[in-house]
Amino acid sequence: MKNIFLVGATGSIGKSTLEVISSLKDRYNLVGVSANSNLEELLKIYSEYKPKYILINDKEKSKVLKEKIQSKNSGLFDDIFPYALIDDDVDIIFFASRGVDDIKWILETIKREKNIFIANKESFVSAGELIVKEMRRKRLSLIPIDSEHSAIFQLLLGKYEEEVKRIILTASGGPFFDYDEKGLENITISEALKHPTWKMGKKITIDSATLFNKGMEVIEANLLFDIPYDSIDVVIHRESIIHSMVEMKDGQVFALLYYPDMKYPIKYALTFPDRVENNYKKLKFNEKLSFYPFDKDRYLPFKLIVESGKEGGTKPFTIIYANDLLTDMFLNEKIKFLDIGKNLERVYDKIERREFSIKEVEDLKKEIEDFIKREVKLCI
Repeated sequence: MKNIFLVGATGSIGKSTLEVISSLKDRYNLVGVSANSNLEELLKIYSEYKPKYILINDKEKSKVLKEKIQSKNSGLFDDIFPYALIDDDVDIIFFASRGVDDIKWILETIKREKNIFIANKESFVSAGELIVKEMRRKRLSLIPIDSEHSAIFQLLLGKYEEEVKRIILTASGGPFFDYDEKGLENITISEALKHPTWKMGKKITIDSATLFNKGMEVIEANLLFDIPYDSIDVVIHRESIIHSMVEMKDGQVFALLYYPDMKYPIKYALTFPDRVENNYKKLKFNEKLSFYPFDKDRYLPFKLIVESGKEGGTKPFTIIYANDLLTDMFLNEKIKFLDIGKNLERVYDKIERREFSIKEVEDLKKEIEDFIKREVKLCI
């Protein structure tokens, strides 16, 4: 029995992870949960699971939380999470949160040599070079949670590096696959939030619509599997049934298929190397699978984030944090859909690359925030 702390328990990945943990009660005990700001949902989770730790990122809501749960292990995340990291009752930290603010805690978890799962794409890609370096130094393994990288992980098992020609990430193409440039000019928020296959939170749904999310996945594949960028391709696959493919030197292609549900890769990671039965929706082989070429030049956010990965240093962090801010502005109707990419390009060009250091994160965030406040033209 392993004790698991779930960071970001109230988001879409967090909820799926809770479902998986509930189905694995003979293997896992939920010892801690946290949320960014959703106190109501967090209290529901506490009521059901009674974890030792219950934390929230919001300072004002943490006071309410402490009033309701009068325990030394309840309250503000940054104040109490360090104690969970040195608690022998905590075996595993599962980061299901989003955004760049968990970079320092991911690195602290690695430093403490706790078992770790990272579904926080923004934090992992932003500081990926440092995270991977520290994990290798500590000889820790990382089983991917993302559906595409879970698929690659499984497809590469038992294969030699020199046999692999390339990996192929699949992308649904988002809700605007058939739109031309003019059609994208007046996209509404409700239109952008209609993902063709996945049910996700608002932020990642917009990132999927701009293909920014797919760009982060290209970097993630490079970091996780040490595969060169010129050996990572993307193909549009509208049904999201094939999650990734691996092409061998002899031209044969291996693919992993399952119904689009994040509980599949989460359960695989939490039970590896075993395979455990589940009651998730299964494939029906009476539907077509379609493929279309991916035009990276059509998707400016995709192009910029991949270029940032190749450049390294602080570039991925800069673009990811700027994208977070710009996406929030779009969701609050302050800029248009295409303005996300246009302003990302301005950030990319103006904010210089440095070597990544956790000590400089706050200064870099302020520089990006100031640039966006000063330079981004609002549409309201």
